[in-house]
Order: sequence, then C-alpha cells, then structure tokens
Amino acid sequence: MIKPSPIVLRPETNLSRRYLRVIEKWIPTGVRCFNDWPVRPDCGHFLGGCHWYGIESIGGALAFAAAASSPEYDPAVGGATRDELRTMARKAIRYLCFTHDSGPADCVRPAVGLGRKENWGTKWGERGLGFFRESQCGTTISGIAVAAQLLGDVIDEETWTMIATMHADYAARFGDMAPKSGLYVNTQMEENGWTSCGLASVSCLLAADPQAAKWAATARQWMFSTATTPQDAKDLKPYADNKTIAQWTWETFTTLPDFMAENHGMVHPSYTAAATHFTGYLGVIYGAFGLPMPEQAFFNRKRIYAQLKRATDRTGSLHPVQGMDWPYLFTDPGTPSHAAAAVLLRDPDAARLERRALATLEARQTSNGGRMISQEIAEVCHDIQDPMIIREWLITTPTYTYLIHRLHGDGPAPTPEPELERKLRGVRVFPHSGFVLQRHPLGQTSFAWRNCLMALPLTADGIQTVAPATNSWLAHLTVKDRPDSQEEISIQVDTQREGFAAALVMDRAQGSVRQEVLYAGLPDGTSLSFERWTAREAVEVSDISQGFLRIINEKFSAMKDNCHGHRVFTTPEGATRFEGFVSKDPASDIVRTYDHPAWVNVDDRLGIVFRATGETVYHNRHYFNPWWAVADDLTLSRNNGPQSVKAGAVITQLAALIAPGQSAAKTAATNLTVLAAPKDCVGLIGRGHLAAANFGTNITQARLRTKPGELSLIPVFEGTTRIANQTATYPLTLQPGQAVLRKAVCAVKTTGTVELTASASTVVAHNPGKTAASVTLGQKTTKLRPGQTLKLK
Repeated sequence: MIKPSPIVLRPETNLSRRYLRVIEKWIPTGVRCFNDWPVRPDCGHFLGGCHWYGIESIGGALAFAAAASSPEYDPAVGGATRDELRTMARKAIRYLCFTHDSGPADCVRPAVGLGRKENWGTKWGERGLGFFRESQCGTTISGIAVAAQLLGDVIDEETWTMIATMHADYAARFGDMAPKSGLYVNTQMEENGWTSCGLASVSCLLAADPQAAKWAATARQWMFSTATTPQDAKDLKPYADNKTIAQWTWETFTTLPDFMAENHGMVHPSYTAAATHFTGYLGVIYGAFGLPMPEQAFFNRKRIYAQLKRATDRTGSLHPVQGMDWPYLFTDPGTPSHAAAAVLLRDPDAARLERRALATLEARQTSNGGRMISQEIAEVCHDIQDPMIIREWLITTPTYTYLIHRLHGDGPAPTPEPELERKLRGVRVFPHSGFVLQRHPLGQTSFAWRNCLMALPLTADGIQTVAPATNSWLAHLTVKDRPDSQEEISIQVDTQREGFAAALVMDRAQGSVRQEVLYAGLPDGTSLSFERWTAREAVEVSDISQGFLRIINEKFSAMKDNCHGHRVFTTPEGATRFEGFVSKDPASDIVRTYDHPAWVNVDDRLGIVFRATGETVYHNRHYFNPWWAVADDLTLSRNNGPQSVKAGAVITQLAALIAPGQSAAKTAATNLTVLAAPKDCVGLIGRGHLAAANFGTNITQARLRTKPGELSLIPVFEGTTRIANQTATYPLTLQPGQAVLRKAVCAVKTTGTVELTASASTVVAHNPGKTAASVTLGQKTTKLRPGQTLKLK
C-alpha cells in the first residue's frame, strides 16, 4: 500500500487543552490496564483485550496516540513519557491487527479476559456472525487508521500492511452492500452510522486501490442513509450526483418524521444523537487524511440536532423521554455530538451545550480520581451487559472530541447562557415519537404515551437528581392471565407556548383494564398529574406501583451543587438521610414505608404533594443487579398483594403536584385541589392553574367543584366561575378525549353567591342570589346587591 500523507493538527486552544487534560488524567488508569501480549512481537492490549469488536484496546490506543501528538502533553500528569505512550499505542494496534479475522489463524485473543466470556479466546471482526456485529467493527477499524496516522513514523511497514489488509476485509464485506432500513422499535441509524465510518476509512486509506471510487460512493450512501426520514422519499429537490433527495433516500429510513429515533423499543435521544455522533467521527477520519467531508455526512443533521438541543439539560446530558436502559450518568455526557454540531454544523447553541457537557465530564472524572468509572463501582458493579471496569474504554469519546478540535478548530462562539435558555424554552409535541417535551425555568418535563408510557419531571440538575428510569411515574401492575398490551384509545395535547396538558386513554393487559392519565406541565415547571386505572372486567391484580421516581444518589465530590453521596427524604413525619454507596450484599438495602403522607420532598430539590391509594416507599439501594447508577427508588403508592377487582371498579389512583426546585418547607405549604367531576372527567388546581380532561367518548358539560372552604383564595379562570358557600364551580365544555390547561385570571374571596365571568383582561361579578354578596380582589372589597353586576377589572 501507499503510506498516507502525515496528519496535520491545529495548535492547541483553551478548549482543546481541557480535553487534553481529561485524557492526561486517564492515562495512569490506561497504563494500569495495559498488558503485553507475547504471542507476536511488539503487541499489547488494554482492559484484558477481549471486549466486543476490539473497542477495549482501540480506546486506549487512540487516547495514548492523541495525547502523544500534543506538544503540550504533560508526562507529570500522565505518568508516562510521550515515547512510552506511542509504544503502548503501537502495540495495541498490532495486537488488534493480529487478532482480527484478517490476521493469522493462530492469533486469537487471551483465553481469559474481562467482559463477556464468549469473546475470550476468539478473533474479533465477527466474521459469520451477521451484519450487526460485523459492521460494528467499523469504528474500531477506522480508529486504528486514525491512531496510526497520529503515531506517524512509529508505525512500520508491516503494521501498515496489516492495517490495509484489515480495511480490505471490511471493504469486501460491505463495499457493495446497500444501507439498512429500520424505523420503529430498532432504528438503523446507529448501524448505518458506524458502517459509514468503516467505509470512509477504507476509501481514505486505500485511495490508490482500483475500487476506491466505488467504496467512497458506497460510504457516502451509508452516511446519507444514517439520517433519512419517510418524508425524504417525497423530496424532489436535486441533491448530488444528478439525483434528487428522494432518489438518494429510496426506501431506506432510520429517522421518525419528527426527527427522533427509537431503539430497544423506546424513543431514545442518545441513539438519535448517533446522527451527529458519527458525523463527528467522520470529521476525524477525513481530517486525519487531510480530506474534506462529503456533503452526505451532513444530511438532516441540523434538523436532528435542533431536536436534541431542546432535550439537553444543564449538565449537557440528553433527556431520555422514554427511559434509559444503559447506565444513566456516563462520565462523558455527550461531548462528541455537541462538538460535531458546534464545529462541523457551525451551531453556536451546540458550542454552549458542549461546554456544559465538558464541565460535567471534568467534574465527574475528577471525582472518579481520573477514571471514567469510579474504582468502587468498577470493583463491585455489573451493568446490563458487562462488569463496569470494562467501561474504561469510554475514554474514546472525549478523545474523539479532542481530535475534532485539533483537526477542525473550536467552531463558532457559544451562545450566551441566558440567550440559549430563552431560545430553547417552551413546549414541543413529537407526534410520531409519542411524547411532549417542556423546557421551563426549573428544568425539563416530558410525558410519553408510546412504547414506554411515563413522565419524567426533571429539576434544574437534569438527570443528576431524577434518573431517567424506564417506566417512571406512571403506574405498573400485573393482571393475572392477562399479559400486558397497549391499545391507545385517545391522546390529545393542549399545547401552549410554555405549558401543556395531555389526556391519555389506554387499554392495557389485553383490554382488561383501562389507564386514564391527565398530565399538565405548568409554565413555572410545576406538574399536575392524575392517573386512574379501572377494571373493564373482573380481574385479579398484583404488584401495583404508581408514582415511581428513581433518585440519583451518587457521590461526585468535585460537584459543588449536587451528588454529595446522600439524599435527605422528608415527609410530615420528619427527615431521613439516606447514604449512597454500592455493596455486594442485598441485605445492605434500606426500605422505609410511609402511611399515606400528604407530601414528600427529596433533598430540598423536588417537592410532591399527592393523594394515593397505596403506601409510600423509599428504597435506599446499595445492591444493584444490574447497575444503572447509584440511585434510590421512591414509589408514592404501592400495593403488592393480589386483589380481586370487580368490573368498573377503580384499581389504583394517584393525583399529584410535582414541584422541581422546591424546599421541604415550601412543599408542606403547597396546595393541590382535586375537583369533584363527572365520572369520565377530572380536574386539578395547583399553582394558579386548572388542568382538566374528559376521558370519555362524548361531549361533556362538566361542572368541576371544590369542597366547601377548601381554598381560602378561589382562583378565577377564563369563562364562568360560580361561588356559593365557599364552594367554587367551574363549568367546562369538554370534547371527547380533550385536555385543557388554563391560567387563573385572578383569585378572590367571597361572601354569598357570586358568578364571575372572566376573560384574559376583564372580570365581571354578578350576584344571582336574593341576599347581598361581596367579592374581595386584592385589597379591594366590592359589595353586590341581589341581581347586581359590576366590573371588577
């Protein structure tokens, strides 16, 4: 092969130096996890050398090669010289070459390693194991090429030849293959993205090969097809190579029409971010060879990132609207995606979000003593797939972000924080994905009605206080002999500029039970929630839980404002401090139950006022199988025992007001009003707002009522409010399935009987009774004779 031209890196900047420091701090961990491999000369591996697709060793090789490429690398921090880093990186590359499918048959990985045992004593490259596993080696192969470019003359001719052979093997498998289509349940966005990386590396490294032009064209198609939507098949705009967008798209779709993606059966922002994540990788691959990026690497990326930045919290993490099955708090919360959008898409909002994510990365890594995973967790815990020690390979992500900046610069100046929050604030409904997302002054709120039915009320701390556990908040139960199912009857969302109300009716468990939900996000960040399950036939139910939230209880000592290694849980009975740590002993868990408290508060960060049918449970976890984070489980209403329920009877019900950023003292003083309502309707009042829903199939003239004397100040909403004997009645016409959210125009005190008719700017009072009445609005009291009507404002 013809040896590539040397890589050209830009000088360090203040931003790139921060990533260099992250890599430097990790290097001592990488050195401890490195071992020589004696089967062939000059070889070694990281983290046991036996993880999926060789990613355990390419991560360390890339990090070491990147650090050694910087003239500002500090060996006093890394604990190894630049030459020592280059040597270990070269050894890892050679190990990966020998143990790949294209290497000698007798060169297999160690008989014992870390991670899954099925990888021990085998080759990687996954030949014969199907498209998913074989194609996923694309980022390892391209990473090897990038690392070799960074090492330059340290890579000899023999090693370059093996690298070229490995690339030719990948080309033989995928160089003629068309991209895959996958939209629902499991997107093909990620698979098409990593395959495009492998083929891009093939076209760059083997540019002199007679088939290089074909491979380059195939790579461009895979890049394009990483982010295609169904509507692209109808877009006749000319695009590239004398073809329209529709012709490039054909029948290959990976992205929902609202520019989100779902994987593992849930709409998954972190998988949606694969579009920009792999665009960042492509920027590094082409940049390492001094080549421009194809335009196909950018197709639909801005549209997708526009949705992702709405869902990015103040830690730089994405808001998992339908839950997360992988660990919740990766040390790097997503710098490659934000950096790719900032630098390659020229998005100044992304530049600000990248800096948020980088600050989180720095604080978490410092708290972990330079590691990607804390030593305590690495020694004790196992995630859904592997022991946590193997996750040290995640140094790969900040390494790629570092290289984006060294190859392409820092991008535009970041949007100022206040301006960004103003731009992103508000409500967006994603009808195809099946969720609504609200960004408010105190955090973010989401409500999802497809795949994983759940609500996630996040504080300003994002997912560092309330974890993105699948099935959060909404009830779960087991119906005997009726496996769960989801049959949507109706979903309607009252979408407003900064608030929303959603009404959901869903038949579950083969139609044997009905789930009815009203969920409203108020403009100030408060949520009002009502959920009721009713038997549609005689059933036996068990394991009823409602109002479940997983509470992060991590210890990140470098973070000043959160994650101190304990949570204080307060109820009317008092406060209890629950420590956060991990243990191998299931008996180390602490479970506290509470008998129908009126309210609870978590750490002066989240207040909940509620009315539930079951007992409240706080489960302080230390034993995790599997591990997602050090986190506790709060369940507002639990009833585990089996119970027989007659047709038409209520199984479980929960009404709640959720207040992010609220202290325990303020929670104790917060009011939630559940209005008396017709059978198929519900109404809630809290924080000066009325949320109501009609779950039925007919238009309803609903008269929603408070209890006598329940409210000292009675809120008045647009329309008519009737107050008699300190009882307020709110007549509403509700369409089938309709949800409404209304803000109070004012609040009054009254004597006698008064009818108030209000618009946004006017309030008129009328006394329909036979005796005198009065209305107090603010400091002014207005008396009304029988039959008299007066304008109050």
